[in-house]
Amino acid sequence: MQPYPIGNGTLTPRVPREFAALMDALQLKGANTDALLRLGNEEWERLMDLCDVAHLALALAQVVPTGFPAWVVQRLKQNVADNALRFERVRDSYKEAASALKRARVDHLVLKGFTQSPEYVRDPRFRMQSDLDLFCPQDQIPRAKAALEGIGYMGVDGSESKLADHVATMARPGNWEWKGNMYDPEMPVSIDLHFCLWNDSAWLIELPEVNLFWKQHVIRRFDSFSFPALHAVDQLGYFALHILRGVFTGDWIVHHVRELAAFLHSHVEDGRLWEQWETTHSNHQRNMEAISFSLAEKWFSCNLPATVRKKIDSMPALQKSWIERFGGSSLEVMFRRIKDGKLLHLLLTHSWAARQEVLRRAIIPAAISAPNTPAVRIKNRQAKEQSSMGRFFDYPVYICNRLFSHASATSIFLLHGTSLWLSQRTLRLQFWLFLSASFFLSRACLPISFSSTSF
Repeated sequence: MQPYPIGNGTLTPRVPREFAALMDALQLKGANTDALLRLGNEEWERLMDLCDVAHLALALAQVVPTGFPAWVVQRLKQNVADNALRFERVRDSYKEAASALKRARVDHLVLKGFTQSPEYVRDPRFRMQSDLDLFCPQDQIPRAKAALEGIGYMGVDGSESKLADHVATMARPGNWEWKGNMYDPEMPVSIDLHFCLWNDSAWLIELPEVNLFWKQHVIRRFDSFSFPALHAVDQLGYFALHILRGVFTGDWIVHHVRELAAFLHSHVEDGRLWEQWETTHSNHQRNMEAISFSLAEKWFSCNLPATVRKKIDSMPALQKSWIERFGGSSLEVMFRRIKDGKLLHLLLTHSWAARQEVLRRAIIPAAISAPNTPAVRIKNRQAKEQSSMGRFFDYPVYICNRLFSHASATSIFLLHGTSLWLSQRTLRLQFWLFLSASFFLSRACLPISFSSTSF
């Protein structure tokens, strides 16, 4: 992989050629498909597989396909058709779950998913959705779980995470089998019950006002159903922070960032919204949200409201420096292990204890998967073919690759952290360079000085 300029050209991450071509086609200003049309068939095959797991196929399907291979056009059409049917299943699953929660007198909000339409994506049928994200006040979570269990949902073992803001994923048991179609209308819809909108203890950054967003929710309508959702300005803040969490953890966020870019681009003149954003979100929170806004502009060339531009320009120097130097890392992480997101996390924490914990997470490897788990056969979210030697050979190879990539990523993390720290202390660095040079120069001249001195 080599560096490619993306978006507005200020970032040049190391990504495959076909992915850089896709980014060109998805720009909100100056989009073009020239690079896509130069791809060979094998590159198209890799790109289409990547689009599925990166949730970008439906966005590509909205690009004028003139000159695309016929099989690509047909595959995209099938993706859209399947996802339209899948949306019907998601909608029906939500209505059933909402009725169960209502009977149990449980308050809830719908997060992400179809609530992103039409502000972030023009129609929910053009947004891939595998599950439902529902927020319930923490004291109502036990009743919410019981209500969903009453209609057949069960907790999925192993889906808990210390960094999650939801309880174990709930799904209905069944005999559905994965056939390689990310948009399969028959794929069951699981449910994540969120007990908070921002987990202070997990992310080690206090944002208490975020968990008050749910109190000023609104009722929204789409087609034949309605649902409670976050107020527009709070949904924007929640979504920007959700992207930031993905940066911290090295998750794939490119589809989220494009949705955010679309929102910013279409709301440049919405003065009322930006006035509310300034008055209802704290300065600290807006600084964090502005990181996601800056990535949206740099990756997808969206217009920015003057208020957002002002906030980005006034961000702390270290945050701005991280964006300028490592803002493309969250694209590179799709293709190789890299930990620059944890470096940003480290910069945003304030207490010594929080920084120690972020460093521990960055340096100490997470638990290694057992031999029979799917993670052993997956790389970059795509299944690997089993070698002819069988799984008893594949697992040691997986362990070695995992340890090597972790060691390499950790070394780069420490190097990037040191260079970022030094870049903000130019005068101090110059002083130490001068002092070191003076020391070695004086040592070199030491014999001459002694020989010319009278005792």
